[in-house]
Amino acid sequence: MASQNISEELVSKLTCTNELGLDGMIRNIPPAQISTIHRWSASSSLGLLDILPPELLLLTLNFLDFQSLSRISRVSLKGKAVVETLPAYREMMKHAPKILTALGKTGLLVHHSSSLLRQTLRSEKCVSCFDFGAFLFLPTCERVCFECLHQNHAFRMTTPAIAKRCFHLTHSQLKRIPIMHSIPGTYSVRFHVSCSPSCRLVSVKQAKQLAIEVHGSIEHLAPRTRSGKMPSREFWVFKHFHDAPLEPLGCDMSRLPEKSNITEDKFASMASIRIPYLAEAGADYGRLCRGCQVTYDHYWEGLLPTSVLSELAPPGVGPHRPLLAILARLRSRDRFLEHIRHCYGVNRLLADWRED
Repeated sequence: MASQNISEELVSKLTCTNELGLDGMIRNIPPAQISTIHRWSASSSLGLLDILPPELLLLTLNFLDFQSLSRISRVSLKGKAVVETLPAYREMMKHAPKILTALGKTGLLVHHSSSLLRQTLRSEKCVSCFDFGAFLFLPTCERVCFECLHQNHAFRMTTPAIAKRCFHLTHSQLKRIPIMHSIPGTYSVRFHVSCSPSCRLVSVKQAKQLAIEVHGSIEHLAPRTRSGKMPSREFWVFKHFHDAPLEPLGCDMSRLPEKSNITEDKFASMASIRIPYLAEAGADYGRLCRGCQVTYDHYWEGLLPTSVLSELAPPGVGPHRPLLAILARLRSRDRFLEHIRHCYGVNRLLADWRED
């Protein structure tokens, strides 16, 4: 099927609208609002910032976080007008206002500059596997896909107490990384967890980076099981945290051999939220493939051809994880058009529709 021949109607028909498996992130929060005050006064001032040329002023404001920008916008009417001319401010308020609310509620708003947020909004790829990243990992302001959120321990959260024990950090040292306050609610990345009341959390990735900075390396921190000192479950939690990759894996994690002794993620998706990709054509939240559901169903019904199964599941990897992963794989519009050209399930759907 040639992508140039695909109509908008067909794209819509091949898009799966049931995204219930992806709604376990931060949700049901109000969007940030722009002030409705539009009065202007010629005497309005920004104080010492008035001496900066307009271009330099805008460049300087790009390095500020949104909490600082909000304060400047409340200082004077001129401050409000200048802040609202920033491309980062306009784009985030228009296309991702709930992300600003989430960052504010979790206490992370001060940790990311407006320019970094805009850069992430305009990027497309998951920082781990380079596929489409439809979610924002709030502590690091990085895009990540659903599968990497589920399997990459670098994107897990943990309590400050566990982080200190796991990485041999002191209370004062741990203050050097952001402390997130979770938003009460129910969350899920393949399994459900609840958070009530709010709890303090840190990113495993940032805690490991801090440990390397403090101790020089992570090797000598490897956990050891000692009689009566470290339960087996804690040993494996610490081991997987120590092994969390700090560099991109550059591959689909569902196609890698499964690790042993994986423990449940007690704070699954509490630090992530859906984020659109702001392309030239507009905001793209990604779309699921309806044909991939057919592929998954045919596998469980024993109807999936061996050749198709071998492409989805490499040798040494059980088919369940890769097939489950395709159900949650959101793709940008361009990647979706490329995917449906060779998707087994799409071809089956088209064949059925032609017969009807």
